[in-house]
Amino acid sequence: MSIMVLFFSFAADRMNARQKLYDLDGTMTVKEFFEKFLVKPLGDPFDAWLFSVNQEWVDGDALLHDGDEVAVVPPVSGG
Repeated sequence: MSIMVLFFSFAADRMNARQKLYDLDGTMTVKEFFEKFLVKPLGDPFDAWLFSVNQEWVDGDALLHDGDEVAVVPPVSGG
């Protein structure tokens, strides 16, 4: 199964890409995907990021399916 992952803000800088296609061996959650593919290049723990799947905000327990679009968004703060 394949998913497209979109990276926003400094996540794109850390990944050296705005988007990447990932081939997964089977079903996994967003958190399992993060821990397998993203934790090292992004350099921050799972809880430091926001995720959406197919343009809906999700938590780490959301299951990924073939063709899903996952967005990885760093938290934003402002004043």
